[in-house]
Amino acid sequence: MLLPLSLVIAVHTAAGAQGAAPTQTTPSGATAAWTLRMKGDIRWQQVTPAGALLVSTDAALSGVDIERGQVTWEKPELGGLPPDSVRMVEGSLLMEAARPGLLLIFDPVTGSVVFDSRRLNLAQIVTRRVLPQSGTLLVHGRRAPGGGPPVVALYDLATGAQRWANEALFEQTEPQKKGLGGLMQRLVTAASEATALEVLQAGPDMIVVHTLTGLRALDARTGAMRWSATLPTARAGNPARHVRLYPSLDKTDRVYVSFDDRLMAYRLADGQALWTKPPTIEGWVHGIVQHPSGIIILPESPPANQATGNVRIINGVVQTGLNVARYEDGTTIADKPLRMRGTVTDAMIAGGSAVLAVDAESRTFVNVLDVATATLRLKKDVKIKGQLTYAELTPAGLLYISRPDPATNAEVNVIDLASGEPKFKDAIESGKPWGGNPDDYNAARYSLHHAVEGTMLYVFASHDHRLYAVDRNAGTFRALGSEIKLQGDEDPVDMEIRPAGLVLIAPQNLVVVARDGQVKQQVYYPAPQLPGLLRALHALNAVRAGLYGAAASAYGDAFAQASRNATDSTARRITGQLATAYTQGGAQLQGYASQSAALATKRFKASLAVPGSVFMLTRAPEGNGNVLLQIDKDSAQPRARVDLGKEREPVYAVDDVAGMLFLRTTPGTLVGYRL
Repeated sequence: MLLPLSLVIAVHTAAGAQGAAPTQTTPSGATAAWTLRMKGDIRWQQVTPAGALLVSTDAALSGVDIERGQVTWEKPELGGLPPDSVRMVEGSLLMEAARPGLLLIFDPVTGSVVFDSRRLNLAQIVTRRVLPQSGTLLVHGRRAPGGGPPVVALYDLATGAQRWANEALFEQTEPQKKGLGGLMQRLVTAASEATALEVLQAGPDMIVVHTLTGLRALDARTGAMRWSATLPTARAGNPARHVRLYPSLDKTDRVYVSFDDRLMAYRLADGQALWTKPPTIEGWVHGIVQHPSGIIILPESPPANQATGNVRIINGVVQTGLNVARYEDGTTIADKPLRMRGTVTDAMIAGGSAVLAVDAESRTFVNVLDVATATLRLKKDVKIKGQLTYAELTPAGLLYISRPDPATNAEVNVIDLASGEPKFKDAIESGKPWGGNPDDYNAARYSLHHAVEGTMLYVFASHDHRLYAVDRNAGTFRALGSEIKLQGDEDPVDMEIRPAGLVLIAPQNLVVVARDGQVKQQVYYPAPQLPGLLRALHALNAVRAGLYGAAASAYGDAFAQASRNATDSTARRITGQLATAYTQGGAQLQGYASQSAALATKRFKASLAVPGSVFMLTRAPEGNGNVLLQIDKDSAQPRARVDLGKEREPVYAVDDVAGMLFLRTTPGTLVGYRL
């Protein structure tokens, strides 16, 4: 029998704090909001982005209302599932649960089953995509041999009712051929049935999909095909490869489709091509960036044995070519593609320019593209350390921050646009790269954590444990204060600017640093010896990310596309636009059941405020067991403390959006605490 939960208010003194010792305060005990007795032993629990708590027992998977502490639904058929079998459906508020012969997709707030693989006798689910604008879930699956043709079906998100099913989507629209041509048609059809669909919600009434047999537009209400189009590949009759669909950010009459080495715009009304011929690049199309001055078509370096055309290979890397297409007619601004050293992984918009990041076999190069003229501002690409993560054009030049990879440090530097040379001879660098042990590399630990305030960019470098200030206008930097060393062999995994100063956050350390680099407060709480105990805290970011993804998708495909492709330099703009839409505009996450939409919208608005505290799990100072501390980011003091009991691995979950903790206190008892 497990010991009952006791809330303790003794002070846990930080061991060996560096800098000014904080004045310890007594953390208040968390308030027990409710107690719930389940029908079986609790195996695990999981907070969902929508705000419901999932609790698993051998008897059932249950949904719990976290405000009232009541079971709102139960699913006996999902009892005893391992935690990895229940996960979020990307870009939505829904959850999916899988066991042999069964896949359920359900609303975690209401418990409504949106999709049950047994309804259509599906043996394999190939595609699943939530389309909040039409309030639907699209599923594409294959039946067992002899069970019938593959099917694409649409389900209502709120009720789970099937709106329609289409078994003809993979049929050839071209005339049936004979001989070898007919064999190729049948092979393409078979491959298409087993390949995930490219899906784009084009407004509330139309869904555009691509199969290997072509581009299709479906009526969202009936599933009927409105139009079809054959992509103009280099060799007529060959199926297009590497197909991606893109919503138009500014022109609502069209959709963009990239395939192979080309791009085409199609009119949504009838599927007619809007350009006479597709613009082409050298290499495969990796993606597009819709800049006001044109569409930047980013190339990807194909494998040498799959490259076509005039292939150039340097140091084992297939060289590529980038171009910019005009919105009006698809013609390219540059007569010939601009030569690139490899895959252009990103084009970060900076005014009338775009900062290009080029990957050539794990070596990264940067350049600046003038979009209106499709010309490069630097005569030669500049090689940088690590992978580009942040860039902006300042009066001093191109200011960039890279992130480390297992082989290379990250750095901060400024490139002079006139000479193409870095301004800092000794750049600010991150910690050492990977030492060869795959369990030893932690990208967050070795990253250059940074924050912008006014004209100043603050950077913490883990290799020398120093805080630096970069003047973005002057292109200069200086070290602030002395070395800031964290205990327990930790490095920061995040950094924020708050009223009290700069806050460095690690799993078991928190340091508040003044803007002159002096340590104001520092605390350290040793970690429990069992790393599995931290799993619930690691899930916090995943829940927030799932909530943001669902909000972006519900607001529109353009936002969903942008959020998936967001870089550090554009993420703030996207988040800001979403925040405005959901707060000032009064928008709500549409498409879901009203109860789910209202709760998720409330949570999304609450999540836009940066949390004022972090959670740390540590050993109880007075004996066996573990305690969870809520640490204030400004004062570095514990706000609340919860004793998790003397279990070696307590079963608990934390919801930092709602400010609650859920703890199994006996095998069948769950207690919810307000922090």
